[in-house]
Amino acid sequence: MFLIDPKNYPKHREWNAKVFSLPKIPRSDMGQPVVLREILKALVNKVPYGTKMKFKGSASEATLENLCRWLRPIGLIYKEDGIWKISEESRKYLESEDDLYLTALFCANVRFIGELLVKLDKPLTTMELLNIANKDYKLNWDTKSEVGNRLTWFRQLGLVNFNDFKNTYCLTEKGKEFIKNISYVKPEEIEIIGDPTTKETDIPVSFWAEELIQMSQEQLKSRKPSIGYIPGNISEVCDTFNGYIQLIYSTVDKESFLNYSKETFNISVSSANSFVTTLTNIDFLDRKSRNLYEATEIAKKWLTTKSALDLVFCLQAKVLFIFEMLKELEKESLSVKELAVIAKVSYGFETERIEEIRKRLNIMQCALLVQEESPGKYCLTQRAKHILKKVLIQQKVDIEIKNEIENNPSENKNSVVNEHLTELHLASKDSSNSARFEKAITGAFSTLGFNATWLGGSGKTDVLIHSPSIPKYSYTVTVDAKSTQSGVVSEGQINFDTLKEHKKLHSADYIAVVGYSFQGERLVKRAIEHKVVLIDIDSLEKLIRSHSQIPLQANAYKNIFSQAGKVDISCLEFERREIKRSGKLLLSVMECLVAESNDPVTEGLLQEKDIYRTLRNDNRFDTPPSLEEIAEMLQFLSSPLIGCVDRSKEGYYALGTVYDAMNKFNFYAKSCSV
Repeated sequence: MFLIDPKNYPKHREWNAKVFSLPKIPRSDMGQPVVLREILKALVNKVPYGTKMKFKGSASEATLENLCRWLRPIGLIYKEDGIWKISEESRKYLESEDDLYLTALFCANVRFIGELLVKLDKPLTTMELLNIANKDYKLNWDTKSEVGNRLTWFRQLGLVNFNDFKNTYCLTEKGKEFIKNISYVKPEEIEIIGDPTTKETDIPVSFWAEELIQMSQEQLKSRKPSIGYIPGNISEVCDTFNGYIQLIYSTVDKESFLNYSKETFNISVSSANSFVTTLTNIDFLDRKSRNLYEATEIAKKWLTTKSALDLVFCLQAKVLFIFEMLKELEKESLSVKELAVIAKVSYGFETERIEEIRKRLNIMQCALLVQEESPGKYCLTQRAKHILKKVLIQQKVDIEIKNEIENNPSENKNSVVNEHLTELHLASKDSSNSARFEKAITGAFSTLGFNATWLGGSGKTDVLIHSPSIPKYSYTVTVDAKSTQSGVVSEGQINFDTLKEHKKLHSADYIAVVGYSFQGERLVKRAIEHKVVLIDIDSLEKLIRSHSQIPLQANAYKNIFSQAGKVDISCLEFERREIKRSGKLLLSVMECLVAESNDPVTEGLLQEKDIYRTLRNDNRFDTPPSLEEIAEMLQFLSSPLIGCVDRSKEGYYALGTVYDAMNKFNFYAKSCSV
């Protein structure tokens, strides 16, 4: 055997054309380079692709076909006319058995191989290397596994040493010589690729995929919030779906599915079952029986294109916040955290799901719909903008509230409230800017009808809120804002003595602390002892949402602030039910009178008892309206100011339609707009 002259090492691909991961090569007692040679020799010797390859000391049961798929991305092998063949570089490696040449081949085709080696001219930990990969090379790896795989390979070849006392890695003399003969990319040399879809005029999506997303608003709202578990690297999602759909193209049993999952992705039975759920939810897998799986017609159609864009359309039909996320990015560039908050506030997510947003963004990037405009901020491509002009997306969660933007009465009310709630969530975790959260809380309580004042500053209470009424019936609350990066407020972050001082200083009636969430039994116990109510962001959001639907007077919220410990917002349900009942009664009485207007017998004149007899069986009411309730409503509607109903000696009668009444109430509502 001979060593290949470094002058003949493979030429490097462009950085953006390189793959992210080293090939998945089974580990064995022989070492991965030897295992790789055995795989390549098997292809040369025309071993059947279905053969399970066995390696000493390895538990892998992967077939030669599986191994070929893993090796293809880096150019070691390729498929031609259905036959797997080794590349010219692989042939050189087999003839020379030069492991340094193979490593140079990896450097040429895989990101952060040579770049990692060069960084090890000084000792570094795995975490330090991961930070370099993410910060300098924008690889966005969540775990240390990719760095660990590279270090394992380098150690097997004797290029890197490990100091187990300091947990650091450093180049050996052999490694130092090797890096003299390879090329590597410096962070500043990485070309920032512009939008590759700029010149597109047509959307390259299949007709059947477009048909999938012809949905009503009700159907859009009923989609599932989670894409679900997908094995493997999400940036290679199309390869993952391709492999599985080919497996289940014709009916396959559960055991074969589990074996394939274990051999290909080394995942547990529970993870494989989770992926079955994912495939089922997006209509790619049909369970013919408990233990038999088959690809659906949709999956088979997708297999003809293997298109990331077609896959996104399939997801849009089954999963929340797909094209809706694009709509939000159309307005401005946003981070993962900002998108997670918007998904919760405006599109039906129960919680902030960072991992779900990352998954969507990664798939969108594969489909050339989004790109990273700056570190951590994402924007749309031209392709995505074209799509948004042609598709129907889910409307935001309906929120109605008084317009709080001064001198701009036409501003969309829903948008105003959504912005309030989004800012509340984001600010509650912005621990570096406490004033931001304090201002957001001030706006939130103003939304609920309070006179809210932001004070802030050292030694002051953060927010002071006052119910708008005469002194005898009004009350004041000092509010302390606690923003934390983790989102969890613990006991050590709250000084109860200071809170009591603020209460005394402002002659306040109650004390409230607002934070994203509160943790610890001792914290709750101390809050109860000091008569402090702890209001988490989710509860405050629910208060605002409920207020927009059924507005309460500020006096009703005294039930919130008079609590101690974690807040319980269910204490307002009675007041809300009463207001809701009054609204139903108003409509029912007007409908009853209007319906009788042209009756030749009654001539439109009704007494309280007549209306009672009509409404006592109305299923809109849990209990029938009483005569007293009906009389009070008639007096209200017949008052000179309202004038929707009038009265004669014979009874009450309508002065117009329900629509006329609605217009009158709308007029008064607009007259009260600030």
